[in-house]
Amino acid sequence: MWFSIDFHSHVPVYVQIKEQVKGKILNGELKPGDFIPSIRTLAKDIGVNINTVARAYRELELEGVIRAERGEGYVVTDIENSKIKLELIEELEKMIQKLKQAGVSKEQILSIVESQFNSDKQ
Repeated sequence: MWFSIDFHSHVPVYVQIKEQVKGKILNGELKPGDFIPSIRTLAKDIGVNINTVARAYRELELEGVIRAERGEGYVVTDIENSKIKLELIEELEKMIQKLKQAGVSKEQILSIVESQFNSDKQ
């Protein structure tokens, strides 16, 4: 299987698909010019509706991460990894602002960040 979906997550499946495609680009598993699985193939592999995968691919295409090649499928564009990273950093900054507004302390936020980095090492 290309990747897995957490059906118990509060994160919509199409968003999980988008994030995992972007993750594979960031870690070098997918490079510009690489084809990704067809909508039908991926939907069958992960056990979701075709429309769910189509929505994820459509949004990835709108973001410039992939493009449709007529008669070929979807291919990773030559988007800079830094653009994806910048978007993720912006999301993190917004979340930190929300946490601060909710009264979460700097120490709590740093503790969460530290535990996330440590969990990757295990």
